[in-house]
Amino acid sequence: MKTLKIKYLLGAFLLTGFVAGCGDSFFSHPPTGSIVQDTFYQTPEDLFMATASLYNIVWFDYNDKATTELGDAAGGVVRHTVPYYWFRADGAEPRLNESWRSLYIVVNQANNHINNISTQTPNTVPETVKNHRIAEARFMRGVAYLKLAAVWDNVPIITNTSDLINDPLVPPNRMQDVFQFALNDFEFAAQHLVLNDAAGRVSEWSAKSYLALTHLTMAYHLSSGGTLVQDHLNAALQHAEDVIRNSPHELMSDYSDLFRREYNNNSESIFALQWVHGSGHWGAQNSKQAYYAALPALTGVGDGWGGGHQVSNWTFDLLGGASSDDARRKATYMVYGDHYPELRTAFGGYTHEGSRPSIKKYIVGRPEDNDGQVGFMSTDINTYMMRLAEVYLIAAEAILGNGQSTTDARALEYINTVRLRAGAEPLNQIDLMTILEERVRELTMEGKFFFDLRRVFHKNPQLAIDIVNHQQRHMRHDWNSELGEFELIQDGTPISVIEESFRLPIPEAELTTNPRLREDPVPYAFN
Repeated sequence: MKTLKIKYLLGAFLLTGFVAGCGDSFFSHPPTGSIVQDTFYQTPEDLFMATASLYNIVWFDYNDKATTELGDAAGGVVRHTVPYYWFRADGAEPRLNESWRSLYIVVNQANNHINNISTQTPNTVPETVKNHRIAEARFMRGVAYLKLAAVWDNVPIITNTSDLINDPLVPPNRMQDVFQFALNDFEFAAQHLVLNDAAGRVSEWSAKSYLALTHLTMAYHLSSGGTLVQDHLNAALQHAEDVIRNSPHELMSDYSDLFRREYNNNSESIFALQWVHGSGHWGAQNSKQAYYAALPALTGVGDGWGGGHQVSNWTFDLLGGASSDDARRKATYMVYGDHYPELRTAFGGYTHEGSRPSIKKYIVGRPEDNDGQVGFMSTDINTYMMRLAEVYLIAAEAILGNGQSTTDARALEYINTVRLRAGAEPLNQIDLMTILEERVRELTMEGKFFFDLRRVFHKNPQLAIDIVNHQQRHMRHDWNSELGEFELIQDGTPISVIEESFRLPIPEAELTTNPRLREDPVPYAFN
């Protein structure tokens, strides 16, 4: 499997001419293909190789740091000394620029494949194959636009990136149109992802899961007067239940196995970035372990800079502190005395002795722990973008909808299915905070909760402010060796958030290159 992954990656790498450098602005130098396109898209195998890069290298900047800082730190579920946790990120903040650039690079490369497959593939390639590969690219483009709109609201919709070379000055489109554009991409993908494809490739169930998430997001972002859009809630539930009832996906029985590289592309994985170690090309690998591991001895390759990362006191409390009653706790973060036999195997395992609740998720260990598939800033463990557990929680939230709480049997079944896998007690009534807290327990370190806060903000700004205040971001848990327990201590001053805190700025580099991004959004002309 490794050989195949590298082969397909390199074929796609040479095709796309991907620009991995951290330039100032996407719109000033949009990356384009680097070879003669009409000589490549000739066979089904060519198309398979071409779309491979959409699963890793184009997402590298987003995965490298942005998911942690934008998704988790800004969401208040992981504590780190970065501007996002303290709501201090401005337009010059590097991770903001990386997030924007990476998502638009995904858009660019997807556009290249969509347009080239449509125009350059000969009739000898079956139409179902062409449409399937176009659907893969449209799926990826949809994910990128969903994230762009969820964070920045109004952003430009680009379908032919080469147009930007001659005219990079484009205005933003309306948020509702960006969401609808993503929705259209997912609908096309759900209809045309029909091939029995290689493990790790997206399927109709990936598209339907994202249709559920997009409709749920739209129900919040397009809400009026605090009332969610019922038609979008209904559609979110319809697609989520289709996946739950009819897809081949199943929850893994052991939560901790989800974050071990030998379980890449497991039964629960619906869409995951497919990383490759040892390809020789920067950006093909997963670099998360380098930033999460609490000390270099955990990785054995010279990185392991995660000593400053720890889960927030809010996440710590939600997962039971130092208790292991919830199976997700030990798989998410390490506390003093935790033993992990799969790490530092040559030394009899690893026992955590740090004073902080340090990150465990996505830490796979040293080369000798992983058949050599670990290097400096490099592992091949997949990054989850969508798991079946999240689809269950989307369904429960769609059923709750505009209600204050619910005892609906289906909603309880869906959330309790996730809880029971973790060994948590079943619930007999749920409300929005119940669901949000369950998302923290299940999805911390998967780059999700700031997007949840943004959803809440669009429905009820004061509730989003109240959630952040409740998180007490100025407090943290430290192990007190004299007392033999964790104690909550103040570390920093309480933050003061206002409605504007939830509106992240467009990166300054983009505004400088394309000042039209400051203009009022315009409708998108759908064909």
